[in-house]
Amino acid sequence: MIALMRAEFQKLHGSLALLVAVAAPALPGFLAMLALLTNDEPASWSDSFRFALPLWCLFLAPMVIAAFTALAAQIEHRGRGWDHLLTLPIPGWQIYAAKTAVIFVAASMMSVLVIGFTVLGTLIGGEFGSALPQEPFPWRNLAWQTLLIFASTAALVALQSWIALRFANFVIPLVLGISGTLVAMAVMMTRTQQADWFPWVLPYKALIEPEPVPYAVAGAVGGLFIIIIMIVDLSKREVR
Repeated sequence: MIALMRAEFQKLHGSLALLVAVAAPALPGFLAMLALLTNDEPASWSDSFRFALPLWCLFLAPMVIAAFTALAAQIEHRGRGWDHLLTLPIPGWQIYAAKTAVIFVAASMMSVLVIGFTVLGTLIGGEFGSALPQEPFPWRNLAWQTLLIFASTAALVALQSWIALRFANFVIPLVLGISGTLVAMAVMMTRTQQADWFPWVLPYKALIEPEPVPYAVAGAVGGLFIIIIMIVDLSKREVR
C-alpha cells in the first residue's frame, strides 16, 4: 500500500491537480491581505480568520475538492491508464484505496495551507497597511478548527472521489461539486435547518456552530462509509 501511495504522489508531481491544491488555498489569504491594505484598521488574527475560514468552508473548498478529484482521476482516465493498472498483480481494492488515501492527504494539506496563507496575508497586509496584529496568535483554536474542517469535509471528499474515479467524463464530478456548493449557499442564505447534514454544508456548520463536534463526526463517519461503498463498487465494476 505504501508503494502504491508513493506511486500516486509521483503521478501528481507537476500535474495541474497539484497546482490547484497548492494555489487555491492562497486565495483567502490574498483577499485578507488586500482588505488590510485598503483600509485603516490594524491587522487582527481573529478578523482575518473570521473572513478566510468561512469563505473556504462554504465556497472554495467544495469547488477546489471537485476540481482536484476530477483532475487527479483524469491522470488515469486519459490514455486509458486503468487498463494497465487493473492488469497488475495487485488487488483492485488496494489501487482504489491508495488513490483515495492520496486524495485525502491532499485535502488535509489544503486545510493547513489555508491557515498558512491567511497568516502570511495578514502579516503582509499588516506590515504594509496600518499595523501588525497585536493579539496573541491563536494556535490552539486554529489547530482545533483545522481538525474540524478536515473531519467535516471527509464525506464531501469521499463522494467527489467516488464520482471522479467512477466516470471518465471530467464534467460529471465538476457538475456535482458546483451543484452541491450552490445548495450549500442556498442553505446559508435561507438559514434552513433541514439540510444541516448535507455533505457540502457540514464544513461550514462545523466552523460556525457552538457545538461543532457532531458535524465533524458526521463528516468523518459519512466519509468512511462512502469510501467503503466506493471501493466495493469500483472493484466490482469497470471504470467507464
